[in-house]
Amino acid sequence: MSRPLPQSVVLVNPLGDFGIDTYTHELARGLAENGVHVDVFTSEISRLKVYVTHPNYRRFRVLGSSLPRVLADSSLRGEPARSDPSVEASGVYRSLMPAATIPVWWSWARKYYLGSELAIYLRRARYDVVWTQWPDFGPYATFWAASRWLRLPIVHTVHNILPHERNPGDIAMCERVYRTACLLFVHSTPVLEELTSLFPAHASKAVTMPFGTYTVYPRRPEARARVRNAFNIPANAVVLLCCGSIRPYKNVDACIYAMVGIKRKDVILLIAGGEPESTPTDLLAQTRVLVRQIGIEDRVRLHPGFLDETGMAELFEAADVLMLPYLKSYGSGLLMLGITFGKYIVATRTGMEESASRYPGTIFVAGSTPDDVRHGIELAVDRVAAGPRSIDRVSPELDWTSIADQCLNEIGRVLPNR
Repeated sequence: MSRPLPQSVVLVNPLGDFGIDTYTHELARGLAENGVHVDVFTSEISRLKVYVTHPNYRRFRVLGSSLPRVLADSSLRGEPARSDPSVEASGVYRSLMPAATIPVWWSWARKYYLGSELAIYLRRARYDVVWTQWPDFGPYATFWAASRWLRLPIVHTVHNILPHERNPGDIAMCERVYRTACLLFVHSTPVLEELTSLFPAHASKAVTMPFGTYTVYPRRPEARARVRNAFNIPANAVVLLCCGSIRPYKNVDACIYAMVGIKRKDVILLIAGGEPESTPTDLLAQTRVLVRQIGIEDRVRLHPGFLDETGMAELFEAADVLMLPYLKSYGSGLLMLGITFGKYIVATRTGMEESASRYPGTIFVAGSTPDDVRHGIELAVDRVAAGPRSIDRVSPELDWTSIADQCLNEIGRVLPNR
């Protein structure tokens, strides 16, 4: 028996952020496994090098919104991934724009109608569902008003209720998005409760969906020794990992200060990624200065720069403990990556507790201070020593095929009432 609605979904992700890109890919794969025809429209600067093989799933790097506020973050800069020529020829990657360089004046002119153009294109394509993945559409900002006028069937994933680093107009922007959508997906009950408090007019639209584990990151257990050797890390050392965009809400400084109280030479903190205010010459400049000031250079390793899915996978293979002492979280992709790779996870209870509590490798800390984090590290080191170093028990609830099925049922419940 076929599913009544939806039969076709387009996922729209204008952001060049690698984490949202991988999330969108996993969601698309789960939808496709449920028999839905899925198109993904993502940024032209997408660095995700996944090659689509499912017959129900197509991925298009076509959105030209550079989103200046995001690209100002040097840890997120990067050239578009170069796709496999054979894949290009097969039509998996396609563009709605000519390959030739677009003049600057034309790019500025297009800003005033890009959003409407996109909304009209999606309406003409007659998708059952338009599923947006980020509220800030940059030069596509008129998309939301055009979508309401065209009555596009919008559902939206609330990755963050409000941005972690606030800017004027953020509340109005999110209000506009939440008003446009007929359904809002959030990743936990605490996030649902906060959304209800901040945007009560839209509380009835919100439902929870789990955040699933990853398939896009290849398993490379043989890389463990090689990566550790490259960072001059002993084979028997316990490696603590902080990675990605090193933003204030991730509380990486607390991990650094916590290392002062860890009186062991066989515990190494590895920090990989980049800082929002860094320079191209050193993406971890501020972190490097702090590590030097408190005198723990011998127990910290720094790896500045962007890591693709293979590089990130190898980093996780080399690590033992993932550090997530966040000050705030609405649902962490890094948490799910740690679960995917079976790592012990030191985390605060800041919006992540539902997914984290189902995972046997989670070590919750009482707070976000360096002392709290140090205590979590000590517990994690003891658990690593007791073994095993990797945990191979993941809840079937975190499989994207199951998650997508739940979401489709929620969408089918809402759409006929529009």
